[in-house]
Amino acid sequence: MKIAYDCQGGDHAPHAIVRGALKAKTEDIEPVFYGDRDALIEIDGVDPEHIVHCSESILQEESPVVAIRRKKDSAIVRALADLKKGEVDGVVSAGSTGALLAGGMFIVKRKEGVERAALPVILKVGSQTKLLLDVGANVDVDPSTLLSFGHMGRDYLRRVEGVEDPTVSLLNIGTEEGKGNRQVKEAYELFKESMPNFVGNVEARDVLFKSPDVIVSDGFSGNILLKGMEGVIGYVQESIKTQLAGDMPSDVKRQIVDIMRNMLGQLDYQRYGGVPLLGLEKPVFKVHGSSDEQAIVAATERLVKMVQTM
Repeated sequence: MKIAYDCQGGDHAPHAIVRGALKAKTEDIEPVFYGDRDALIEIDGVDPEHIVHCSESILQEESPVVAIRRKKDSAIVRALADLKKGEVDGVVSAGSTGALLAGGMFIVKRKEGVERAALPVILKVGSQTKLLLDVGANVDVDPSTLLSFGHMGRDYLRRVEGVEDPTVSLLNIGTEEGKGNRQVKEAYELFKESMPNFVGNVEARDVLFKSPDVIVSDGFSGNILLKGMEGVIGYVQESIKTQLAGDMPSDVKRQIVDIMRNMLGQLDYQRYGGVPLLGLEKPVFKVHGSSDEQAIVAATERLVKMVQTM
């Protein structure tokens, strides 16, 4: 199995990307590195035969669609093109989310019957694996698109994460059936008719508790929810640091740090690596821009499992 790695995108590219790919390498997994040959060849363990030199790179501030069309020799475009042709089996990138999504839609293409690809996020609540989608790829969607997100989320949790018969809910301002804007109300009717294991609406405050496995939202609301959770986590971390700076026994400090690390660590993207762009014909995984090598390893493991179950 060949996996393409975008070695241009991300805060720690190319070194963290390459080191993670090499750690994930097995007899059955062959990494292919897309980026600047001169930089890649200097990294220990990189086989020159597995480098695809790319003379252009896509910057975060560039228009995704324009960049995909103009920068044909960028790592994202070259890797996605090779995925489409079957020369690699999957793509991992920490680069521009917009460019990766645009490239996935225009180059790899969507699965038959899928109107929009979706960007999910994996959440861990104790032993429960949850999926929130969409979290930013589609700001404006219609009810039928929300329904397709629900089906894609269920399918991913069942096949890749091993969740049996996942429950599905709609993110809303209340749990009652009649709550929400017109979009969500209409979606609710569609979900009732054709979504297996649909359990109704869920409020944002309940997402991190024992609630449905798949939470469906448009990208606007989903992104606000995700960024809000990130902000609360950051606030809690800073508050704890301030409190621990005071006069407190060292053993108590260690206990508090361990408890908070374990609790907040469940929401750490590094632990789960990356997430797939759901709805594409072939596996494309987006990892966080600040991902380290361990995140690349985790993303590779999930991508391999997705390839094996497709």
